Amino acid sequence: MLSASSKAQKRCPQCGADYEPTAAFCAKDGTRLETTPGEVAAETDPYIGMVISGDIQILDVAGVGAMGRVYRAHQRGVDRNVAVKILHRELSGNAQLVARFNREAKIASRLQHPHVVEVYLAGQLPDHALYIVMEYLDGMSLAAGIEAAGGVLHTARALSIALQICDAVGEGHARGIVHRDLKPENVMLVRRAELGDWVKVLDFGIAKFHLGDPSMQTIAGHVFGTARYISPEGAQGTTVGPPGDVYSIATIVYQMLAGRTPFDAEPVGLLIKHIHEAPPPLLSWPRAADVPPALAKLVMDNLAKDPADRAANARVFGAQLAAVAKEAHLTISEVDVLARLSSAAEKRVRALDPTLDDAASVARAPSPPALTPSHNGQLGTSPAAESGVREPRNKPFAVILLALLLCAAVAGLAMQYAARRGDADHDAYINRTRAALADSRYVTPPGDCVRDLVVTGLKRWPNDVDLLQLRSTASMELVTRAMVAQNGGDVGGARDLARDATQLDPTDHSAALLLSEYDDDVKQFGGDAAVTTGRARVLFDPLPLTHVGRRVELTAHVTPGTAGPRTKITEPRMTLFDHSATVDGVSIPVVSQGQGLYRGTFSPTKAGNYDVVFEASIEGPKLRAVRELTVEP
Repeated sequence: MLSASSKAQKRCPQCGADYEPTAAFCAKDGTRLETTPGEVAAETDPYIGMVISGDIQILDVAGVGAMGRVYRAHQRGVDRNVAVKILHRELSGNAQLVARFNREAKIASRLQHPHVVEVYLAGQLPDHALYIVMEYLDGMSLAAGIEAAGGVLHTARALSIALQICDAVGEGHARGIVHRDLKPENVMLVRRAELGDWVKVLDFGIAKFHLGDPSMQTIAGHVFGTARYISPEGAQGTTVGPPGDVYSIATIVYQMLAGRTPFDAEPVGLLIKHIHEAPPPLLSWPRAADVPPALAKLVMDNLAKDPADRAANARVFGAQLAAVAKEAHLTISEVDVLARLSSAAEKRVRALDPTLDDAASVARAPSPPALTPSHNGQLGTSPAAESGVREPRNKPFAVILLALLLCAAVAGLAMQYAARRGDADHDAYINRTRAALADSRYVTPPGDCVRDLVVTGLKRWPNDVDLLQLRSTASMELVTRAMVAQNGGDVGGARDLARDATQLDPTDHSAALLLSEYDDDVKQFGGDAAVTTGRARVLFDPLPLTHVGRRVELTAHVTPGTAGPRTKITEPRMTLFDHSATVDGVSIPVVSQGQGLYRGTFSPTKAGNYDVVFEASIEGPKLRAVRELTVEP
């Protein structure tokens, strides 16, 4: 690693800007950076100069990503430059993960397509780090291309790039491979003949291998790097299929046209927004004013939360984009791409139409006439069948049949009555659960909160849609409250709300991620890590259940963030609010104990549910922490 005093080792030949040795492209104009005379010495990187697989020599660093470093190397046997991606060594400690990586690398190496980077081989170095040898691309990432263009691409150019991405990813979908990590950094723009935006999609079949470990550490270390482009199902940690890639492509198209992604927040906040929030309309951004409405609608349709509401795969999405481009009279130069997309769409229609037509013809076909013995002993249609009139049957059978029908009718009426009674019970139960949600009774009191009502209700009505929706809504409200508390500096409150959300809905992946993050914050509170976070924070001690007349002590700890422990804290105060009252709260005297520690004491005079609020100001930022207190007689 270079010391702080080391000079930049990369320079842009176009504008002359200097960069660190790990940079690959100029952030201003997208030009590939060149190594300056003060080249990085081999001893600063253990892999530079190493020869792997017998004839591949690693020359220098080409770039750094979330999963590892990419090096420029030379393969002597065939005299060509190649790229070697060496993954972080901590990813190599899991034997199951290594086996899965090797399997995915083999899949990727068999995926031959003009817009997919070629993977030549993969293996493991003596220090157990995993590596991939692939095609060396002389160009810039789509991320650098967007930045070099000022953040927004012309609609025709954006569509041309999007169609090539769809074509490449669609080829993987046709072979049963899902990318799962599509983002501008994984798309390269290289020059091919007269085309300057020839797309190459990276990490196909490899990017997904690290998602097999469901631990919070793995999620925090890897999913966060793709949070801006991850699908809702990916953010929740569930199975990601081709529609998940379609969502990511639609997000990239949104960015190319609007100059920004649909959501902007901290990593955990991004995941939550992908899961719960509707994206702002593409045309609501000033820089997307010239985008054809049909194109904007198509992009928004493929940002749907439900995978079933998006295009089935990337080639279908590409065909839809091509159709919109044609309708808007936009010129797209990649004719071969359009041909493949159109062919895929036609094959899909040809495969489906006969099935649908057959089903319709079966539904429309008249029943065959009844075959009965004719007078001459041959099988034929009876006159009654030919005329559409049933032959009369004997009367005893008709009486028995009528009795059976009457019994069935009575039984049916009884079942309908029971069903109506069941529906009434169900509706009453759903209304009771809705009332608990409206009153913010998420996890308390026991037996009459959303959590307990849903658990009990699902035992009676398994997989009930209404109950599951109420549980999801309650969890989302708690997650939102947790994020508001965290933004206000209330670390403990945010952690408690995230914990309530996970208890209420164990399937809510976003709540689990928040709880993991806030648990770490609380553990670090008061230490060096907390002081260097750059945000002033307050930890309000949990309040126990108490009784009327009993003295209660309240404690709040405040850290001033990067401003330092000597920063002045002003206007500290505590207030007690009655849940059932709307009048001003009761002030509780606050005493400073030094080191950002504040205490207040009081004795409740009546039973009830209360909110105890601590507020303070630190160099401008306002802090506010809230705790609930139950007072019994």
